[in-house]
Amino acid sequence: MSQYITFDLDETLMQNPFSEWVFPEIDSLVASHLELKDGILPEIRKEHRKRLKEAQDAAAYDWDDILEQILVEKNIPINIDIADLVQKHAIDPKVYLLENDALTVLEKLKKRGYLLGVVTNGFYKYQVPVMKTIQLVTYIDRIITPCSTGYCKPEIKMVDQLLEEGTIIAHVGDRLDHDVYFANQLGALSILIDHQMPEAVRRISPTKRVEQIDYLKTIFQQKKYGDLLPEERYMPKMIIYSIRELLEIDLKNHY
Repeated sequence: MSQYITFDLDETLMQNPFSEWVFPEIDSLVASHLELKDGILPEIRKEHRKRLKEAQDAAAYDWDDILEQILVEKNIPINIDIADLVQKHAIDPKVYLLENDALTVLEKLKKRGYLLGVVTNGFYKYQVPVMKTIQLVTYIDRIITPCSTGYCKPEIKMVDQLLEEGTIIAHVGDRLDHDVYFANQLGALSILIDHQMPEAVRRISPTKRVEQIDYLKTIFQQKKYGDLLPEERYMPKMIIYSIRELLEIDLKNHY
């Protein structure tokens, strides 16, 4: 049976154009029609959170649908296609790999016999244009998104189809609540990536970094997690600062 290593995309392998380019352009397009001190982005985030709370998993990440709903509710007579904006801004240097040698690492993993997958909460129409620009798409065997499954991480039903043809031995991502919890539920090796890892922690083995209590506290206390507690389901089995470290780990032995 095929063995997959799966990855999150944004803030794990690549930088997308949303925060620096797409959302600012949306704000600019809407500005003459809507007087909001902080622009339209807080409205978009509010609707995103509302859909998540209502268990509208896939819909919560459909930014086009969210924006269209807001424009209709506020009687703003313009049409904005976010997928088109992503395509417009999916160019160098607006989008890029977070590690210069990422493609080399992925190629080496493939040569070791692994298939590589992406499990992302971003819709296909937003992610693939970026993946093509940075040549990432060439190295990925499966791209799994909410629009094709109806689910988003950490719901493990998202990968039901992939599990019919193979096993996920490890999942790598930057979030405890999405990626680590997702991997732990699957029984896969949960690998948290922290590109900002302090130098002192980098000198410690990836399997031992989870024992660094003060360091782990700083991760759980990040603003994006709110009141997330260091429960077992959110605890990573390993923490890496670079995907290069995957080449130094016997993943099969740890699975």
